Amino acid sequence: MRVLYIGQYDEGTTSKMRADRLKFILKPGEFSVINTNIPFFRPNKVFRSIGFRYKVGPVISAVNEYILSYINGAYDLIWVDKAIYITKKTTKFLKSCTNNLVHFTPDPAFTFHRSKHFNQSGGLYDYLITTKSYELDCYSDFSDSKVLLVTQGFEKGLHKPGVFAQKDVDVVFIGHYEKERSRYISLLLNNGITVALAGIKWETFEAKHKGNSNLIYFGKGVYGTDYVKTLQKAKIAFGSVSKWVPEKHTTRTFEIPACGTALLTEWNEEIASFYEDDEVIYYRSEKEFVEKVKYFLANEEALKAVTKNGHQKVIQGGYDYESIMRKLLGQIFEKAI
Repeated sequence: MRVLYIGQYDEGTTSKMRADRLKFILKPGEFSVINTNIPFFRPNKVFRSIGFRYKVGPVISAVNEYILSYINGAYDLIWVDKAIYITKKTTKFLKSCTNNLVHFTPDPAFTFHRSKHFNQSGGLYDYLITTKSYELDCYSDFSDSKVLLVTQGFEKGLHKPGVFAQKDVDVVFIGHYEKERSRYISLLLNNGITVALAGIKWETFEAKHKGNSNLIYFGKGVYGTDYVKTLQKAKIAFGSVSKWVPEKHTTRTFEIPACGTALLTEWNEEIASFYEDDEVIYYRSEKEFVEKVKYFLANEEALKAVTKNGHQKVIQGGYDYESIMRKLLGQIFEKAI
């Protein structure tokens, strides 16, 4: 079997985690990777910004030329992760090289990460895989493709629990700044609750709370094993879903319990289909948000119970990348994998 993976393949990326699981599960005779981050970073910073924002310029040319230069013969499977820079011309060529051309994106492909290239070429894929239930209608234009919906997930080789007794931070949030998120985190700080924070665009917020000893700021981000350790050290982790798009769940929804930390999340029907009330800390209002955090911080046995229940659910529920990938590959090849 010959398998080709096209996408970001840098350490710490969820795309690399999927690629590695793809290789592990299929164990093909030949597994090739085209890391699209290599050509993306060749143009200068200005051109990268233009390419990222508008999907035009040297970045587009660099990525497509790089992909085409590495294609070699026919493949049993070509898996493309987040094809926002891949043109219709390149996609047609990929299609001619396999009977199983698969596109996967964990991102909102239509409501946020829009790409004219994907819009023009999406219908060429045999399978289109998305984690966004709210975008399923957007895929209806690609009537020749099979659309598959999966959840986000976690990497069981990386996202593991630490020692509960060593948790020394009340609440952690790792993610980009949004106005609503800042409001909720401010509520915690104003109630004397320690918050560890990391992510982009939080500089102004951090400056505003500079004198507040309850805020621990780790800068623009923590990744890989540092990300895991940061979650492990927290008693509770805020799993905020984005309000920039109609997000229903995120990678944090599964990574946090996998790391042995209680997930604090706003209730919605999608997350409620994953977790019972005793497996995560749900809130439905700002008032309940603060009350629930205070309650569980003051009641260690209750916190241990919800932490344990949440961890067991993600382990037993098949939310790890290997389980997700096995199910998808079984559908693609129409047999148990």
